[in-house]
Amino acid sequence: MPGASERSETMIQPKIYKLSNGIPVIIDHLPYSESLTFGIYIKSGSRNESAPREFGISHFLEHMALKGTKTRSARDIGVAIENVGGMSNAYTTHNMTAYHATVPRAHRALAIDIISDIVQNPSFPEDEFEREKSVIIQELKSYEDWPGAVIENRMHEEIFRGGLRHDIGGTIDSVMAMTRDDIKNFYHKNYNAGGATVVISGGDIENSDKILNEIEQCLGNWDTGNAPTNNVSHYVPALSHTKKSDLSQTYFKIIWPGRPTLKRNDFRPLHILTMILGSGFSSRLFQEIREKRGLVYGISMATSAFDDTAITVIEGSTEKAKLSETVQEIAKLINAIKMGTDPITMDELNRAKEMARGALLMGLETSYRRSDYFASRSVMYGGLDDIQENINAVDAVQLCDVNAAAVELFAHAPSIITLGVEHEIPLEKWQALFRH
Repeated sequence: MPGASERSETMIQPKIYKLSNGIPVIIDHLPYSESLTFGIYIKSGSRNESAPREFGISHFLEHMALKGTKTRSARDIGVAIENVGGMSNAYTTHNMTAYHATVPRAHRALAIDIISDIVQNPSFPEDEFEREKSVIIQELKSYEDWPGAVIENRMHEEIFRGGLRHDIGGTIDSVMAMTRDDIKNFYHKNYNAGGATVVISGGDIENSDKILNEIEQCLGNWDTGNAPTNNVSHYVPALSHTKKSDLSQTYFKIIWPGRPTLKRNDFRPLHILTMILGSGFSSRLFQEIREKRGLVYGISMATSAFDDTAITVIEGSTEKAKLSETVQEIAKLINAIKMGTDPITMDELNRAKEMARGALLMGLETSYRRSDYFASRSVMYGGLDDIQENINAVDAVQLCDVNAAAVELFAHAPSIITLGVEHEIPLEKWQALFRH
């Protein structure tokens, strides 16, 4: 099996530059790629919505930005990209809003021009506003039919205070009350060169001076401004059950708080721990809870890290009659690790390292995924991720690091959030199981 140094011989590492107005530009040349992705990532998301009446405005703005610019209609935008075999889209997260297009590399100039136009010159057409508001309300209503979305939103409402508490899409009431002027004002306050990151990834971009000049022509005159400030968030412990009578299963999330992620790779031991416990068929939770006991169909564990807080979550679903046993068995598994009676093993560590390396490298095989990865990391940490450094950080994790991460994480009694047909659930009793 090749080592990390052997893998790095063919590893492609992008470079970072700046436009005249300070916008960082990540150029990621992929010599054999026939496609190219151009994206502009704005450091403004739902965490920048400060009042309940604003909840969902970042997402609404993203929708409206695609409805036309000063010189292009929504149809013009879509048709121009699709006519060359490309695709364009946008999305909103807690931390940022992204606009991107993937096209055959020969049509690079088109992608740069259109995405730059969308971000700098949205017209927010009046005839589209009420129609798009209706579309977003339908989107929010559709999430109510999806248990995974319902419990995710419920978890954020219960365990966070601050900018992470509310749904990215807002509420039906907040969206209904929004005006076109609200959208325009939020745009002017939060969208500027000071909060933007540009990534271009794909083929035929090896001449960085030429690429920078093309991007400069489209974005170099954008007002500098300042990146908006996130509304600070913090974790609060919570026990909460939501009754939903039309479900056949009960959904659960068991949540532990963690330290904020202030720099790259400082959560690698915790990341490795969550892979060992809850990633894939060979994970402890899957083997013990599903394969050995048949209590669930699926179960997983993952960490979500932010610059001011973090959570690690075990989640799954099971039928009502098996819920109590499922939580008890999860608690036994966690307590055995915490107390040192069944610590993480070297075999598990080595397997998780290979999974982490593989996930990183295979996740960087298309221009879109690379663009998204480098942009999101740049927005969170600044600068440019070094792929080799990330792999080295995985390789450097020791068994003692992982077991120490487990002891630190599980020292807290978890929050428990459930969604199901039950009128009530003994959440305090279940929480106490994890205190042993």
